[in-house]
Amino acid sequence: MATCELKGELKYRDGQTNQFAVKVDDNLKSVITGIKKINEDISVVLTALVEQEKGSTGNCKGDVDDDEEEDSDEEDSTKEMAATSNSEPPKKRIKTLRT
Repeated sequence: MATCELKGELKYRDGQTNQFAVKVDDNLKSVITGIKKINEDISVVLTALVEQEKGSTGNCKGDVDDDEEEDSDEEDSTKEMAATSNSEPPKKRIKTLRT
């Protein structure tokens, strides 16, 4: 049996790249196992990157929470207005003729 290699590349925002490679046999089961292995390896790297990003933006978290609370208040008032307007039928309009 021939040996193949699955390769993947993760490119960061700053242009750096991280190469991933897994050797697999020439059959479907081995390829699927290789894909799962690359997926796990990339997930580990991405999880660490996300945690790093959360840590670097942790200082601004209080500001974000305040904005989210304001947004949720606006959404609540919008839902209340929609519920009120939907519960009553619309008023009839009276056309006035101008002469």
